[in-house]
Amino acid sequence: MSQNFIQQHVACGRSGRGMDCLWMSRFLSRVIRSGTAGRLAALLIFAVVLLAGKVPALAQDEAPMDYQVKAAFLVNFPKYVDWPATALPANNSPITVAIFGDDNVANEFEVMISEGKVVDGHPIVLKRITKEEEIGKDCQILFIGASEQHRTSAILERLKGSETLTVGESPDFLDKGGVINLVRQGRKVRLQVNLNAAKEAHLRISSRLLVVADVVKGASN
Repeated sequence: MSQNFIQQHVACGRSGRGMDCLWMSRFLSRVIRSGTAGRLAALLIFAVVLLAGKVPALAQDEAPMDYQVKAAFLVNFPKYVDWPATALPANNSPITVAIFGDDNVANEFEVMISEGKVVDGHPIVLKRITKEEEIGKDCQILFIGASEQHRTSAILERLKGSETLTVGESPDFLDKGGVINLVRQGRKVRLQVNLNAAKEAHLRISSRLLVVADVVKGASN
């Protein structure tokens, strides 16, 4: 898939142009129903469009489900985050994404990486979390689903001092010390980033991600 192709879809997301966006909507709906590779490509494009700030006008029965979009974000985040060497000591150390509180997101994420997903030599692997006690400092990304948001404070306290990118979807996630929050506003998904929390976790968030965030707390270095 060419860079120009993706850029056209990002431009569509930013401008909301009618015919272009209608064509993209039809393309996405077709390719999502195809095999794993095609579906992943479509969802990644959709995630990029969401980052750009607007969602194409897909028909209700054709639009990706929320859990698919969240999974696509989680697959993409490693491209925009730098971990310290201690978190990924070897050139091929895995980037472990732990998912807690949303089986649909975990299942979709597993499908997306089933054919192998590697970022800068680091394979992305899934760790399913079924109870809070299983959460440790051995994951690079932790997604806390809405069903477990009441445990957020305890989980973040458990991870204090770790090099974990915490991702949530609750209104007060950043205030509690989370790094990235996914917020749905109407048909749009907005990103909120807490740079102070990222700094405490020794993480560097790319400016390419920050520029499309709706809220950025703290100052970048």
